[in-house]
Amino acid sequence: MGIYIIRRLLYTIPVFLGVYAITFGLFHMRDPIAIAKVHMPQAKTPALQAWVRNNNMHLPRFVNLPSDAEVERADGRKHPELGSKNIFYSQFFLGLGEIIRFDFGVDKSKEPIGVAILQRAPYSLAIAAPTFALSLMFSISMALFIAYFRESALDISTLFITVAMMSIPIPVYLLVCNLLFGKVLKFVPVYNHALLPILVAFLAGLGGHIRFYRTVFLEQMEQDYIRTARAKGVSETGVLFKHVLPNSLIPILTSVVMSLPFLITGSLILENFFGIPGMGDMMYSAILSQDFQVIKVIVYLGSFLYMLGSLLTDISYILADPRVVLE
Repeated sequence: MGIYIIRRLLYTIPVFLGVYAITFGLFHMRDPIAIAKVHMPQAKTPALQAWVRNNNMHLPRFVNLPSDAEVERADGRKHPELGSKNIFYSQFFLGLGEIIRFDFGVDKSKEPIGVAILQRAPYSLAIAAPTFALSLMFSISMALFIAYFRESALDISTLFITVAMMSIPIPVYLLVCNLLFGKVLKFVPVYNHALLPILVAFLAGLGGHIRFYRTVFLEQMEQDYIRTARAKGVSETGVLFKHVLPNSLIPILTSVVMSLPFLITGSLILENFFGIPGMGDMMYSAILSQDFQVIKVIVYLGSFLYMLGSLLTDISYILADPRVVLE
């Protein structure tokens, strides 16, 4: 098991480097002066050049190779300018070192991005965590109930409803829940209350979750060991809870563990609509203000959390089925 985990950890290193390289390329395709103008629209050329130099954007993008330019030494002779002796003294490797050290820099208002993340992440977690727990329990329960009455009118009607719920975009849920529960029924305040955004997030993802778990359970119910269990006299309830549910843990764990990183990154549309100062709202504000440093950090953070979720998924497979290591 230890070797298996170490191997999975080693797999994440090239994946992380690849994600960083692609993201770095996308964010550094523009001319550095153009990026500086976004941060200082009214600045003159000397100030823009100073900003570029202060942010190390005057350095080579990937590798700091020796320069072919010639300089005049004190002895009056011409010598080639070698530049920095460190070929890794470039934007790519300096940025990589900052990410590894969790040094995220500052935003356009000169505020530390790392501090902002620590302040905003709990707000996103306060909405996403209860939504995730409620959705998981309700979706699995409903999927088991539907699987019990498979191929019945209840199964067909539920399948139709879940597909319809999946087809409705989240802004429609926002408007309907805001109007129905906030203004007509007045169950909860429209703003500054956690219940309404939790309800919206719960309903928006419910259809897809129920349909996914229903498919997983029905696939298991068609296996030979289920027919053997029924032939031995096991009741249908026993088949569901003693055989179908335990043998469906692998796809359930995949869905559950891979969803954990998104508990921190939050929802851009939901948080902006309800005025929640979470990570999603931070990303939305950064996009509007073209704060590329904040956008870049959130992209890196989301990629890292996704890889962490993938690693936790692989480890959870071992706990659910030790045969994974042998395979």
